[in-house]
Formats: sequence, structure tokens, C-alpha cells
Amino acid sequence: MNALYDLFNDAERRTLGRLGLAALVALAVCLFLFVRLRGGLEKERAASVRLKESSGKAVQARDAARTEWRRWEQAVKDLAELRTSSFYDENAGVQVLRQDLQKIFAQAGTSVTNIDYGYTDLEKEQVRKTVVTFTYAGTYAGLKRLLAVIERFPKFLVIEKVDFPRTGAGGGPLSAKLTLAGYYGL
Repeated sequence: MNALYDLFNDAERRTLGRLGLAALVALAVCLFLFVRLRGGLEKERAASVRLKESSGKAVQARDAARTEWRRWEQAVKDLAELRTSSFYDENAGVQVLRQDLQKIFAQAGTSVTNIDYGYTDLEKEQVRKTVVTFTYAGTYAGLKRLLAVIERFPKFLVIEKVDFPRTGAGGGPLSAKLTLAGYYGL
């Protein structure tokens, strides 16, 4: 290599030195740019990964919100169905409740006395409550049958209270004062 270098004159040697130096500078610049671009690409790649994760979370949140919305829509439908099928119609008045009570008593095979009605408006819940209080006198099996018929009845009747003035101890008849609540949708 020295023999080849000796073949050049001083001007050519300086030119070769300058070309070598220029090549080294160009190589350094290329390495510098490569490292910068590579670092920038890594940043872009990391940003891309974060965006994909973020969009995945957004899609999950959207799907969860849609599912929740469908549940609320179903709840609204269920409430509308409940109002029409389980609540009494306010326009029909208390007469339908009285007829239903007669059906219940007939199905249970029992008769009751002292039927009293009370009315309450529950504005916040948007319902009207009719409280029916009556006295049952009979056997324990008859009371169980009456309560079972009330529980199975398709309308929204709630047994609010059961009082036992006489428990039928000593072979006497059982006496119970029951309070039912029927609800009318407003």
C-alpha cells in the first residue's frame, strides 16, 4: 500500500487525504443520521403501540357502553311490560282490585270479613297504593292456601303485614288480620 501511495505526487496525496477526510465526514454524518432516524423510528413505533392500545381500550369502552345501553333499553321495556301486566290500571279504579280479591278468596276456598280499603299516592315512585286490610278466620292449612294463592297471583299484590289476634291454640280457630297492597301505575 505504501508503494502505491509513493506513486502519487504531493497534490494528489493532499487530494486523496481530502477525499478520505470527506469520506470519513460523510460516513460520520450517515451514522449520525442513521442513529437519529432509528431513534425517531423507535419513538414512532412506541407511539404507534400506545395508539393501538388506546384505540383498543376505546373500542372496549364503546362496546361496554353499547351493552349497558342495551340493558337500559331492556329495563325500560321490562318496566313498561311490568306496568301493563302487573300493576292495576288507574283508569279502571279499585273495582278491578276488588274483583281480583274475590277471585283469590274463591281460589283459596275461604271467606274473609272486615275488608277495609286505604289509598296512598306515592309521587316519587309514580304509583298509587291501595291498602286492603281484612280478617281471616279458619285453619292454618286454609291460611297457607290463601297466602300461596296471593303469592302466585299475576298482579302486583304485596302482603305487607300479618297479625295473629288468635293463634288457634287449644283447638280453637285461627284468626289473622292481613294487610295487602295493590299498586296502580300513574
